[in-house]
Amino acid sequence: MRFYPEEVLFCPTAACNLRCAHCVTPKSPALLSARPAVRFLRGCRKLGIERVGFTGGEPFLALGLVCRITREAVRAGMVFDRIMTNASWFKDTGELRSSLRRLFEAGYDGSICVSVDAFHRQDLKKAVLFIKEAASLWNRRDMVSVASVTGAEDARTKQKLKKLARMLKARLTAYNTGHCRIKSNGLFVRVNRIDLSPVGKARRLKDPWGGRWFREDFCRGPGNVFFVMPDGSVKPCCGYATERPELTIGNIKRDTARGLMKNVRANRFVLTVFGSGLSALRKRLEARGTRFPGKTTSHCYFCHYVLAKIPKRALEKCLD
Repeated sequence: MRFYPEEVLFCPTAACNLRCAHCVTPKSPALLSARPAVRFLRGCRKLGIERVGFTGGEPFLALGLVCRITREAVRAGMVFDRIMTNASWFKDTGELRSSLRRLFEAGYDGSICVSVDAFHRQDLKKAVLFIKEAASLWNRRDMVSVASVTGAEDARTKQKLKKLARMLKARLTAYNTGHCRIKSNGLFVRVNRIDLSPVGKARRLKDPWGGRWFREDFCRGPGNVFFVMPDGSVKPCCGYATERPELTIGNIKRDTARGLMKNVRANRFVLTVFGSGLSALRKRLEARGTRFPGKTTSHCYFCHYVLAKIPKRALEKCLD
């Protein structure tokens, strides 16, 4: 394995209209600068990256920037992954429709993923309206998917998803499997389940040491992306450890996409994660005397723990 980004994921703003109990994103009015973002996108395309996505904060609170990046991605022949949203940022139906129309006319043709679980306490009436309007405008019954955090307050999450399905005049199916859906004649909403990682405020929600070690060593899920933060800094993943400065591989205000790849070669921690893997790093640390409080199934939590709790000198001795 080695680090090679397959997607550029923009976090245009850390601003959000919700305050969720598990969120690790510091709220800030900071907005990603448009000119370096567009310039960086062009560099990513030259590097061979074809996929673009948006997350936050709440990306629709920076819709002008999202549309500008979208238009540039269309010109560059790139494809879209998804936009993450809480689907409750708008004041009324008029604002929702005009915002979705702007995104549509900018050329966005990826998917939109709505966060719905026990932690996102948005007005479900707004989420229902958002889902219906997006599916109608793009004329796609699968235009919208749902992301749900699991691992804490799962019963409440399930009840909320059932309520959402009823309000959509649809059915929630196969909740306990990897094929969970909200389905009706006019809608096909995939439900993606995301494991809670007890980092930041979420530490009080779940015991991180569950008795089993993670299997995912190389961050295939959240990793191998250029994750661009509102201040322009770039991380190699969009996981729960992105707040850690050790994962910063550059900044789009001063680094090109190719320059970031050179920076990665100087970041021994990132090289180790994507080269040897997290399990290999764990075994090296244990061989040198590190004793972890337990075993965790979350590779994101383990990554954060190692960077936050292991003494720097001890960690450096175990890096490639």
